[in-house]
Amino acid sequence: MTMRIPQVSACILATGLFATVAGLAHAGETPIGAPQDWSSRSIIHHQPQTPDELIARGRSADLNRLYRDPRYVASVLRRVEAEGRRPALPVTGIRNPHEDRHRPRTPAPSLVDRDWSNVLGGGTNGMGGSGIEGVYPAKYNFDITQAPSCTGDFVVYPTNAPGATEANLSLETYTSKFTGDPGQGSTQTVTIGLPGARQVVLISSLTDNTGKFFKTSSDNAQNATNLAAAVNRWASQTGFSATSSGSDITITSKTNGDIANNAINETLTNFAGDNNWPGKNGSGTAGQPTIIAFNQLYQGAGACNGTWNGNGAYKAPRVMWSYNTGTGYRNETSPVLSYQDNGKQVAFVQRNGGTLQLVLLKWADGQGTAEAPATPVLSASAAAYRACASNCYYTFTFMTGGADTPTWSSPFVDYPADILWVGDTQGKLHKFTGVFNGTPAMVTTGGFPVTVEAGLKLGSPSSDGTNVYVGSQAGTGVGGKMNRVNSSTAALARSIKLANNNTIGLREAPIIDIGTGNVYGFLFNDGTAGDGSTCVIVGGQNNACRVIARFAVGFADGAAPVQRTYVGRGNNPGSTLFSGAFDDAYYTSANGTGAMYIVGGAPNDTFVPTLWRIPLSAGAMGVPSQGPTVGSKNCSVANYCTVTGVFNWSPVSVIKSSTAEYLYFSMDKDASFTGCTGACLYMVNLAGAWTTTKTASANLALPAGSGTTGIVLDNVNNSATGARQIYFSHTGTTGNAVQASQSALD
Repeated sequence: MTMRIPQVSACILATGLFATVAGLAHAGETPIGAPQDWSSRSIIHHQPQTPDELIARGRSADLNRLYRDPRYVASVLRRVEAEGRRPALPVTGIRNPHEDRHRPRTPAPSLVDRDWSNVLGGGTNGMGGSGIEGVYPAKYNFDITQAPSCTGDFVVYPTNAPGATEANLSLETYTSKFTGDPGQGSTQTVTIGLPGARQVVLISSLTDNTGKFFKTSSDNAQNATNLAAAVNRWASQTGFSATSSGSDITITSKTNGDIANNAINETLTNFAGDNNWPGKNGSGTAGQPTIIAFNQLYQGAGACNGTWNGNGAYKAPRVMWSYNTGTGYRNETSPVLSYQDNGKQVAFVQRNGGTLQLVLLKWADGQGTAEAPATPVLSASAAAYRACASNCYYTFTFMTGGADTPTWSSPFVDYPADILWVGDTQGKLHKFTGVFNGTPAMVTTGGFPVTVEAGLKLGSPSSDGTNVYVGSQAGTGVGGKMNRVNSSTAALARSIKLANNNTIGLREAPIIDIGTGNVYGFLFNDGTAGDGSTCVIVGGQNNACRVIARFAVGFADGAAPVQRTYVGRGNNPGSTLFSGAFDDAYYTSANGTGAMYIVGGAPNDTFVPTLWRIPLSAGAMGVPSQGPTVGSKNCSVANYCTVTGVFNWSPVSVIKSSTAEYLYFSMDKDASFTGCTGACLYMVNLAGAWTTTKTASANLALPAGSGTTGIVLDNVNNSATGARQIYFSHTGTTGNAVQASQSALD
């Protein structure tokens, strides 16, 4: 079936109103983009229809309404890709970066191929930027009816590091020289970068001069040339580049500051320094973006010609833009993208101490690098921001005087109304109007901002246009509730207290299913005694369970959940239960029948991470089915079950590819599933994971530094290598933006 999707978002009359279907037909067909950000999973649309299908079914009047909502369009994209109806990226004459090697693969066959990894900034001593668990990058697909675009598709990452502008440039350098054949093999190496997600170990080889290998012999000049090339193949991951001159080689940090000398190590023979490679210290202020974007994401098309990490004739990614939007401010929640202008604007929250700002940014291609971000022009007023073309930003300070503590609340945009909602760390929900299309304004009348739970953090909100739903942190006798705020009147309704005192409460955004009239909330420490089956009280443990709580939309003040579903023990006050994800059957059903998948605990042990499947019928949750155990620790391990530990396993992502369906999740420690231990990202084929023996194995695994953020997936049925991706960043002290191939989906 031919699918013609006019870009409704691009066909806007001068009055700001959408054109009619007849007007769209007259205007002709244009691309239709699809943002995929954290909020794409918070609103459920069942059986999304393409424009052709709506028109064929006599629903032309619904076209403009539905295609004003990019979350609906993202649902269409999910369906189009699951059915294999999106054109593939061209691959003619392009080398597969994961095959055609002159050596055996070093990783085990079960490992996910990582296409690229890029530093998220310079930062202090070259270690700036990382992800946060539960926080997502934002991906923009330029046209869901065409092949993935090397120039038009891009992905935006928050950096979770204090913004800084590079000053007094002085880079760290490491200089040495070859004095003979350095030897070859796994013991003859050069290590670039400090331990962690950015480090790469390069190996001297007699024959291989690709990837992490550099070819060596008795030719000292050629050795230096080959090693420099190998260093540069991985420069975007490590933050170091290299040059050579004769037998000399100089490795240079790409950021200012004094990098630790052990950032460069070698075990080569006949190499000056005898395994001691001291650096010449750098100085100055290192640059650090608050937000950064990449395009040229894909391997497989001639237009993707950036600096690919080590492989392929055509390369990726390219830093599309990189900005410092506030010195000392950090962006520690998920960004959101505009829709009607092809993603030309980004909205995000940044924090400096106890001050929170909403940032509205119009980016310009080519501004800044990861190590030296640009500073956009600060508009003098909201009206000036709306009038500016690009390379400008505007900020609203919406909280001051709070504690110096991370905020949890990512901004949520009601696109048809052009309204943005966000919570703060003092318990208030804030409303902004005109954020992407009008004159931006912070609403301070009519009951806004709403004090939802004074003095306690709010999670990320979700809105159905009539109400805003948001969870709160749990204090002593207060908080830990699901909250509903009328988007027009500011009227507040709060559920009964769900969470145990002084716990994380409901940090994760609620999921709203408008079709079934349900709101789903997630909490690690529900204050009930469990059900005796999927959460069992064990002697000496507090009454606490991991719970998915189902509410009716529009619930009354003081309402209890319509239903609680238990997915393991939850007696740990500092941990978060991140959201589950629905399978394709749920999305394609007319009434919310399918399944949800989530990472919970064992029924009798908080500290045994376990996969769970929750069947749903017409939106109601059935009896959960326990899947395989994916972690190695339990309460029998000495000192493991302390109240100070944090066990934040990632949100899960589910995607369908042809007839198969896969689940992605990560763990920041103690993972023990197939193919990886420690901190790992896994892909699981859902067809075999819930057998009676619960012995299913991961199909793919990838070492994940200190864990990962939330995971964005795209292009699931694209046949081109490098076109089917997952996107995330590493958590921990330092992390990188990462794209990994879904190399076994088919």
